Amino acid sequence: MELSVPSDIAKEKVSIKYLFFTFLKIGCVSFGGHMALVSLIQRIMVEQDKTIDNEDVLNSVTVASFMPGPMAVNVVANIGYALKGKLGAAVSMFAVLLPASILMLCLAYVYFSNGLNISWSLMMQYVGAIVSMIILSTGLQLFKKEISLHYGKIFVFLIAITLDLIKGNYLITIILIAIGAIAGLMFDQKKNNYAEVVTSFKQKFKLRLNSFSFIAVAILFINQILFITGAFKSYQNIFFKIGTVFSGISISLFGGGYLVIPIMQSLLVKDMQWLSAKELIDAIAFSQVTPGPILVSSTFIGFKLAGFLGALVATCSMFIPSAILMIVVSKIFNKTKDHPLIKSMISGIKVVVVGLIISSALKILLLQPRTLLVGAICVVSLILSYKYKLSPVYLILGAIFLGTVSIFYNGKFF
Repeated sequence: MELSVPSDIAKEKVSIKYLFFTFLKIGCVSFGGHMALVSLIQRIMVEQDKTIDNEDVLNSVTVASFMPGPMAVNVVANIGYALKGKLGAAVSMFAVLLPASILMLCLAYVYFSNGLNISWSLMMQYVGAIVSMIILSTGLQLFKKEISLHYGKIFVFLIAITLDLIKGNYLITIILIAIGAIAGLMFDQKKNNYAEVVTSFKQKFKLRLNSFSFIAVAILFINQILFITGAFKSYQNIFFKIGTVFSGISISLFGGGYLVIPIMQSLLVKDMQWLSAKELIDAIAFSQVTPGPILVSSTFIGFKLAGFLGALVATCSMFIPSAILMIVVSKIFNKTKDHPLIKSMISGIKVVVVGLIISSALKILLLQPRTLLVGAICVVSLILSYKYKLSPVYLILGAIFLGTVSIFYNGKFF
């Protein structure tokens, strides 16, 4: 997917070094799930650095919503690939996952060496409130740009928020995206001569995979057969087993990171007996107090199985396969997105994506303690984020600092 870079000055900023340090910074503070990471990308790369546009982020989220694996990391890989090719994708993914992976590796080392159960709940207790406001701020800005006072879009937007809050899952997300696409066609029906558009679509759209993409997809297909059939169990080499299992999970994981929990319970605990139920629970718990996606728990499991190298293989196998598929599908999307029919559908899908972003903010907010201090933190952080465009990095670091100070006041101020 080719991204639209606003200016020549912006183009000069987009170097491998820029991608590494930008996504490293984002990776250090990306608490709160995939929409939090997407919001950080929007705030830093769109608003502050102006290296990509809102449309680029929304298009990437649209494609990633259909793909297996961690949505936010897939978005990062796609943006990196669009800006600097294969190296850009690799560097961007490496940088955004590095902080969480290193922290998880340290936790795993301490855990398995000393049997310690580390809890950072007090230090992190205000991060959720800040993250919800950062996401909400991003959603409000996108609402202003993509929806504004269009009553039809507002109606679709409200449907998206309501359904996602009531019963948000992968199926609901796909249904909402379909609703958005249909609504987009209805909103722009006067602009489109559908017979001509469909004919043009058939004539111009031809799928061509380069040799790298073809080989990569073929390898993933073979791996998936080995994973589904259980043939990997006959492997003698533990690293091949780890690679096949976590790659298989990555490609099978539709519907968000939390779906990995029952999959790991069934496969890794009961079937393979690679770890105990308590160890899996602790791995998931550790992933909640580190930045980045819940799937970084694969680092913890890989370390238990085969030390540092096992952690490396597990982490790469969990994130790289789905990112490759994301890039391949994005190329297909890029060939079609400029057709009038596709443009209309995307305009409606963007409305749904904005609704899902705001819904995710509300979900996180509803989980926060209902105290005076948390309420004040939410109001102040929303004002600083939405009106004054304060970097989310400072807001999250401020929340961690506040939580650290609160430890000396028996865990809370009020």
